[in-house]
Amino acid sequence: MLQPAHKPAFALPSFVLTSFLCLTPLLVAGCGDAGQPAPAKVDTAANKPAGAAAEATKKVMDTAADMASKAADKANKAGDAAVAVAEKGAEVAKKTAAQVAESGKDAMKKATDAAAAPKVASQEEIAKATKAALSAEAEKKAFDPHAGHDHGDASGINERELKALQAQLQDQGVSEADAHAKAMSMLKEKMAGQKPTDPMALDVDPNSKAKLVYEFGSDTKSFGKVMQGDVLTHKFILQSDGEEDLIIKQAKPTCGCTVANILVEDNGSMVAYQYGNPIAPGKKIQIDATLHTANKRGPASSKININTNDPRGQTILGLEADVDPFFQINPPSINFSKMGAKDSATDKLIVSTTKGTRVKLNVIKDNMPRGMKIDVNTLDADADGKGTRFEVVVAVGPGLAEGNMAFSIRMLSDLPIPGGDKMPNGQMPTYECQASVTAQVTGAISVNQEFISLGLIRPGQSLSRTIRVTSHDPEFKLTDPKVSIQGRDTVEWEFAQYFKPIVRPVPGENAVDVEVTLNGMPDSLSGSFTGMLVVDIGHPERPQLKAMISGVCRGGTTGGTPTPAPLPTPAPLPTK
Repeated sequence: MLQPAHKPAFALPSFVLTSFLCLTPLLVAGCGDAGQPAPAKVDTAANKPAGAAAEATKKVMDTAADMASKAADKANKAGDAAVAVAEKGAEVAKKTAAQVAESGKDAMKKATDAAAAPKVASQEEIAKATKAALSAEAEKKAFDPHAGHDHGDASGINERELKALQAQLQDQGVSEADAHAKAMSMLKEKMAGQKPTDPMALDVDPNSKAKLVYEFGSDTKSFGKVMQGDVLTHKFILQSDGEEDLIIKQAKPTCGCTVANILVEDNGSMVAYQYGNPIAPGKKIQIDATLHTANKRGPASSKININTNDPRGQTILGLEADVDPFFQINPPSINFSKMGAKDSATDKLIVSTTKGTRVKLNVIKDNMPRGMKIDVNTLDADADGKGTRFEVVVAVGPGLAEGNMAFSIRMLSDLPIPGGDKMPNGQMPTYECQASVTAQVTGAISVNQEFISLGLIRPGQSLSRTIRVTSHDPEFKLTDPKVSIQGRDTVEWEFAQYFKPIVRPVPGENAVDVEVTLNGMPDSLSGSFTGMLVVDIGHPERPQLKAMISGVCRGGTTGGTPTPAPLPTPAPLPTK
């Protein structure tokens, strides 16, 4: 604890002493010799100067005494103020250290209790409590003015931020001890505000006596063989069975196909539970779980993770099923591969119910590509038009759009799925299946690439690129199309002279290869360049084809083999 400062002793200012010494001869002259008798006659004229001097001396002494008294009074007040500030700072530091020490004792007690109760607290929880105690002890040292202000970061506070905030407070006139304590408090409040207040994020007390129990083996429900699309439901029954209220923080399925709802016993009935509410010991808990098997095949499973204040950890519930597809599709998809926009093709697939269930089958034709037609034929229709086997005929072309085509055929039955929820249109979901149809559609004229990239080159570097142009029209033969190099937006291009296109027919195909050779960019070019290869085909559907040429020219780039510089001619030897 800081000790009170001593009050300064009274001291006369130096100028008072100097004045007194200077006037001493006058005082002696005025008073005479104390050891000799006074003269019989007194010259009043001679005595007047001495009387005036004595009066002046008295005034000076009174003024000096008054000034000394005022100076001493100010010194006493300053000393009292300094003692008060020191005592206040010491008291604040003492209280803060006591609070932190108490916190450390509480945390250490929890760690000891946890170690003494291994059935309740895990080793991880004991370590967490011990770490909290050590953190509190470190904070105690940080607040102890006799500990060298070893602030550290045991409390998670950023040391640099702490020092900066403390310096700001000291600049505002706050003492060092108060500034440190206030800065720590402000940063702790800031950190507390950043922590989530959601009860799901709170740590579990290792000493909690809450328990969540269930009958042995009832934590997993196996539905066995089910049909694809079935909606499976199950009720898990659990109970709060501890000496404290149970709190459920979260019940989260591991799969989006699973839904979990929680009900809690209240006055003999089951009511919806709200996360964070206490559940008294003895109360029954019901978790309604739903597993959707749409688009699943074979073994399917999902978990529900339940987080509570039970110190034993997370409770996991499981749903399992072996899903058989309602429909079998052979083949599962149709690929028409490469075909022209004017071509046409037909293929089919067979759809059958796995267990021979009779249904009607319809195809959803929304957003079907232009040039595609789909028909469904029931191969074993009964009087109601239902069957177990269906032929789905897919015809494409002519008139397909150029490019890659991919379409998913969605086929719906008329059999509702048991346990399914109504759809937004108010109808019940039915069993369904899907099959994909793909094709690469080309026009009358196609090119294997629309861009010619030269990459990074150096001035003077030579290289070549080739593209292939193909005619898919049997009545139009590609022989020797006219080719030219032009600018990107204009016919003229300043770098066209450095490129040379060559056309070569492809043996056995109605196609040509166009080779573009760069003979070297000028030394003056440094940067990117863009041009166009123009191929005049003459076909009525695509009379002209363009492919962009692009690259970047940089001096000194090692994109190719540079031309070696000529060796210097040696100087002739001097003649003698």
